[in-house]
Amino acid sequence: MTTIRAKHLTTFSVAPDGRSVAIGVADEEGQSAALMLPAECLKSLIMTLPDMMRRALRLQHGDPSLRLVYPVAGWEIEHSTRPEIRIVTLRTSDGFHVSFGIAAKDLREMSEAGADRMLH
Repeated sequence: MTTIRAKHLTTFSVAPDGRSVAIGVADEEGQSAALMLPAECLKSLIMTLPDMMRRALRLQHGDPSLRLVYPVAGWEIEHSTRPEIRIVTLRTSDGFHVSFGIAAKDLREMSEAGADRMLH
């Protein structure tokens, strides 16, 4: 197995047909390299990164409660193609955003739970 010890990420690109992506890095000597992935791998990567970050933080600091928390700078709720589902998008001030499909009843329960906690 080839190991590239990246010092930092540099850029990314998406193939014109959208079927692959390249994640650019600079190694410890400043040399450029790229990890080429089929687009289908992005979902797995997105789902894996938060757990990787959580584990790294907890091991670095010896605190099992640590996790990366992003301050929400904006949000949007939209209808989806399924009437019972709403698409909730949360955004940070630096451009990160993520969308979740949430059942309307769960969204109501979340709202009520948040209101109850504000009162106590």
